Amino acid sequence: MHAWDRPHAGGPGSLADEITLRTARDEDFPDLLSMWRELMDLHVRLDPRFALSEDADERFEAYVDTAIHRDDYLVRLALLGHHPVGFSVSCILPNSPVYRAHWIGYVNDLCVTESVRGRGVGEVLVDDAVSWLTRSGAETVEVYVAHANEGARRFWRRMGGQEYLERLSLDLGKYPARRGR
Repeated sequence: MHAWDRPHAGGPGSLADEITLRTARDEDFPDLLSMWRELMDLHVRLDPRFALSEDADERFEAYVDTAIHRDDYLVRLALLGHHPVGFSVSCILPNSPVYRAHWIGYVNDLCVTESVRGRGVGEVLVDDAVSWLTRSGAETVEVYVAHANEGARRFWRRMGGQEYLERLSLDLGKYPARRGR
């Protein structure tokens, strides 16, 4: 995906000019968790394979804590006034040495609260993430998007995302039956 090959948001109803971004801090965890839970609740409704573990909150906290304190990750918080309305988690990782592109940037998580979705907040977060990733040496940027999340799929396509790889899941509970075993 090449998210930088598109015009910037700013149409009617856009909050893009009112959003402030800052690097997330440890004390932001309750807000990050609340927004992440909102997103995960949506994903569970869309596809039960997103069902969370009993200790999902603790594991998310450990993930965010690690990301906040590493220099190959960036966790950004979007604020409308003083109110958190979204966040992103990005990282840069080495690609397999068999490919020409040596470094891949990932937008691991992008979350915008439902009350402000479709108003430019996600675009501001992505622009920021892509800028940091390219400054950090990323030669391409990739994202994973839940197939059942049509809104997210439309968003990433508007951002310039293009499909190039399909990730499939085998239901192992049904797999032997399909093969006649």
